[in-house]
This record gives sequence, structure tokens and C-alpha cells, in this order.
Amino acid sequence: MTDRSKTTSLELVRRTDPLGGSSIVGWSVSPEADAILGRILDSVEPVSGASRQRVGSRVVRVVAIAAALVLAAALGAVAGELVGAPAPTSVKRDLAGVDQGMPADLRLNPDVESAVLAASSQNARLYYAALDGGGYCFEIVTATEGGRGAVCTPAADVRAQPIEITMPFTDPVTQRSPIEVGGRVNVAAASFEARFADGLTAPIELSANGFYLYEVPRAQVESAHIDGFDLIAYDAAGASLATATAPPTDFSDPGAMDRAMPIFVSTISTHEDFTKVIGIEGSVNVDGARRLELRYPDGSTVRIPIRSDGSNHYHLPIGRVDDLASLPGELIAYDSHGKEIARAPVASVAYWHARG
Repeated sequence: MTDRSKTTSLELVRRTDPLGGSSIVGWSVSPEADAILGRILDSVEPVSGASRQRVGSRVVRVVAIAAALVLAAALGAVAGELVGAPAPTSVKRDLAGVDQGMPADLRLNPDVESAVLAASSQNARLYYAALDGGGYCFEIVTATEGGRGAVCTPAADVRAQPIEITMPFTDPVTQRSPIEVGGRVNVAAASFEARFADGLTAPIELSANGFYLYEVPRAQVESAHIDGFDLIAYDAAGASLATATAPPTDFSDPGAMDRAMPIFVSTISTHEDFTKVIGIEGSVNVDGARRLELRYPDGSTVRIPIRSDGSNHYHLPIGRVDDLASLPGELIAYDSHGKEIARAPVASVAYWHARG
């Protein structure tokens, strides 16, 4: 095949993109796909004396075959990612990030270099790394959003959580948003299933180490958002060992939840050290608040200005950024008569992390 006709054929496949709408959309226009197509088209010899119409038809046929082979190659590559395959670098980075900024005595130290694929669904993968003593960290990676953040369960918490559930969502969440649920079954289950509000059940595959990943069928998505659904683990005799409920989706505005708190507080830290608090911000939402103060663990206080809408922002002096590392302070709101009307604890990320 001539270089010109080969280039034209490649462009035909690119435009049709046989993987459009799949979880690996765009692969057919990648350099890897170009290499496969090039080898296919190079194998086509021109037909001497053939009419232009006949040659054109043959080119279209070859392009169609090439597109089908590209699709098969790509799907084969995805299917070939077997349970136990090494986690990609991006996932290892996310798993290692759970210890970023934490002091040595609070680090979980997941075995990042040994992280592997533990479970998969049509449009997502779940990778995990072990923790010392039987705990684990995992991350769900979806085709559309990529890594959704690492989730860790120390050994002490595994026993108290027969079925772990994680459901990543992307805002804005609607009743038609896809639902991907994953986690680990921490009991010796022989089978596992989802049960929806209408009584329909669906089996969920469990990996050898208990991890699972399940995409709710499109027909059940709306019901699952509105009513939630149950995940049930059974023993070999069919008796229920444990049940966990995936709750109905909360469609409320997160900001409204913050405003419902008498004092909403958020701390500002750096990724390098989560024991330090370099700033405090939030809002005082209780009626009648006129003054806000920060009380440090040693009992000393400082007044924090509040705006007319209750919002506030305060930078801690450099000499006090460590004061909330291991003990909480308090934010206290007062009315115009100096009467206390609300209070809320405030501490470093590391402090709350140590307490689960």
C-alpha cells in the first residue's frame, strides 16, 4: 500500500474511533494503535491493473478489518490486566500519600511497592497494599475520573468492620450518576451479593483476599440512589454472615450542612507537616454571635474577628503553629453581653487522624 493511501486509511480509523464510548475511549488514536494499523496496512499489496473503484473498496474493507483488530487488541490488553498485576505508578503515589505530612508515630507505612490489582469491574479497578498486622489500604481507579483517593483500614479496625464499603462520586451527583462500590469483605465468606429495594439480587465476585468492586446496573441506579441497597456475605451453607448497607445518596448541599453547625471550623496546614496549624477559617452560624475567640490548650486566648455573615479567617503566629498538634483548643462564640453561646474543638489534622 502506498504511503498516501496508508495515511488516508489511518485517518479513516482515527475518525471512526472504534473504541468510542468504551472505558478505553481514544486508544484507537494512540501511537500504539498507529503502530498496529501500520503493520496491518503495510501487509496489503496493491493490485496491478485493478480499477480505482475496486481498489477504493478494498481499502475501505481493509480499514474496517484494521479497526476491528485495533478494538480486539485494546480490549485484550485490558482483559489481560489480571488480579495480582502490579499497581501503576499513579496508584502507588496515592497510596504512599496517606503518610504525607504525618509524624513517624502516626504513619501507616503501606507496602506501596507490592501494591497490586485486587478487583475490577467493567469501568474501574481496585488496587491494594498491605499494612503491617493485617490492615490494608486501597484505591479505586475509574475510567472517567482516574484515582479516587486512597482508603486505609488499620488491623484494629478490620475486625470491627465485617464489610467495608467505599462509593466514590463526582459532583454534581444526580439520581442518574453511575454507582461504583468497592471495598473488602472481612469475614470468611463463600459468596457475596447486592440486594436492592425491589428485592432484586445480584452476585458480586470476591477476590481471593476478600476485595470486591461492583458497578450497579443502569436499571438499578436510580433506585440505589434513592433507597440505598444492601451488601450481604454468606457462608458455604448459604447462611448470612454479615450485612452492610450502602446508604441512600445525600443530595443536599455540603455548604448547607456546614451552615447548620453552630460553629464550622476548618484548619489550614501544609502537606509537609500535618501536626502544624498555620491558620483557622470557617463561620459562626449561631444567632446573636458578636465575638469569637480561640482558646489554646494552655488556656491563653486570642480574639478572632468575625464578618457580618459570620465568616472568619485567622493566621496563627509562627510561634504557635505547633500548639494544636497533640491537644485540641476551642473556638468560643459570645453574644453582645459576653455570654458564651457556642463552642467547637479545633486541632491539627494529625491529632484527628490519630483518633480515627
